[in-house]
Amino acid sequence: MKLLEQIEAAKGRPLARVFCALGAVGTGRGMSRRIARHFGTMEAIRAADAAAMTEVELVGDTKAAGIVAQVAELGPVIDKLAAAGVNLVEPHVERPAGEEGAEGPLAGQCVVVTGKMTGALAAYDTRDKVRELIERAGAKSASGISGRTTLLVAGAKAGSKVAKAEEAGIEIVGEEAFAERIAAFLTR
Repeated sequence: MKLLEQIEAAKGRPLARVFCALGAVGTGRGMSRRIARHFGTMEAIRAADAAAMTEVELVGDTKAAGIVAQVAELGPVIDKLAAAGVNLVEPHVERPAGEEGAEGPLAGQCVVVTGKMTGALAAYDTRDKVRELIERAGAKSASGISGRTTLLVAGAKAGSKVAKAEEAGIEIVGEEAFAERIAAFLTR
């Protein structure tokens, strides 16, 4: 019984999760989210040629050609997923009331999160959930400190990333301060 419930729940997953599960080389979770948000539907992804695929952030000519070829090869599998009722549409990212057209409080930033999220962010208990929250608030999410990082959110038991961020002069905030900054984007 539980297996059937899980299968039904999986049918409602966003396109990004389905696309990632297809396993096309070079399309991990982050890239799958970018592709799904750019195209919106599996139909649009399947119709994309290499030139259209390069319009997705971080997709170059070589990667685009590979993704397009793999999507074509996965056509029969995608058809079976559609026939089984699997969701092949990426939900539109909703902005909170009063934020229509705004880029969010984190616009233009690259945010890294380290440690366990608690308090107001306890519901964001996986890296995927935290990344989606950061992207909804207008920023790019990264897994490690780099020259592009502008903000580090340090949760409970934060690790060595804090020292790296301090050394690089990157702004560091605790999870409660971060939650206040993006309060309008937190799911209630």
